[in-house]
Amino acid sequence: MKLTTKGRYAVLALTEIALSEDKNLIKISEIAKSQNISSTYLEQILSNLKRNGFVKAVRGPNGGYKLALKAEDIIMSDVIELIEGKIETKGCSQKHISCTGISGKCLNHDLWDELGKQINLFLSHISLKDILEGNILGRSRAPILPQDCDNMTIN
Repeated sequence: MKLTTKGRYAVLALTEIALSEDKNLIKISEIAKSQNISSTYLEQILSNLKRNGFVKAVRGPNGGYKLALKAEDIIMSDVIELIEGKIETKGCSQKHISCTGISGKCLNHDLWDELGKQINLFLSHISLKDILEGNILGRSRAPILPQDCDNMTIN
């Protein structure tokens, strides 16, 4: 998986929709203008988000989009996986028996596999509400290792 503009635009669109909740509905043209995104491209993304229950659409001159779920229930890993597909940072896939094309996995397989898992773990703990509240920084920390536990004090 490579995070493309489509995934980033989906998150941007959801953020814009959530920020406009006080107005109730926001038009594609408003989001497109605000974020400098093609309306046609955005329509494809929002159609996918609508089909999968993240947003609701109302047709007509006063129509637009609104969230179908609460912001805290929209999890970024779900959004990215819907738009981009499963997060895979390694070059090999389950379809192939080996990374190298010959046999077995390459020396870097576990590194890239673990990175993909870390990205998914990070995104699975971020909601749209977290983004709106600016509650993102400081979430990526090194894991606590057993030797670090010896130096910890519990109050």
